[in-house]
Amino acid sequence: MVREFFYGGDRYRATVHGRPGKEEIFIVQVLEDDEEGPEISLDRFEDVANDPNASLEVVLAGMVDRMHKEQSLTASQSGVPFNWSEAKGLTRVHNGVQEIH
Repeated sequence: MVREFFYGGDRYRATVHGRPGKEEIFIVQVLEDDEEGPEISLDRFEDVANDPNASLEVVLAGMVDRMHKEQSLTASQSGVPFNWSEAKGLTRVHNGVQEIH
C-alpha cells in the first residue's frame, strides 16, 4: 500500500508491506514542492516494542513523532491529529515521477 496522510499539519507518504501488525513501513515527508523530505522506516516484525494490535494509524503517528525527535524537526502545526488524505495523481521522487493511488 502507498498512501498519503497528514499529521501535525505536515504531509507524509507511507509505503506499507506485509500483514497487519507485522508490516514493514517506510514514511517520507512530502515537502511543499512535492519533493521527498526526511524519512524513517520500521519493520514491525522485528521491532521488540511492537504491539501487533496497535492500529496502523497509531504506528504511523508514532513513527512521525520519533522521526521529528531523532532528526530535530518541528511539526508545522503540532497537535493536529492524524488524517488520511486523498492522494495526488503524481509525486516527484528524486529525479523521476511516482504514481500515487
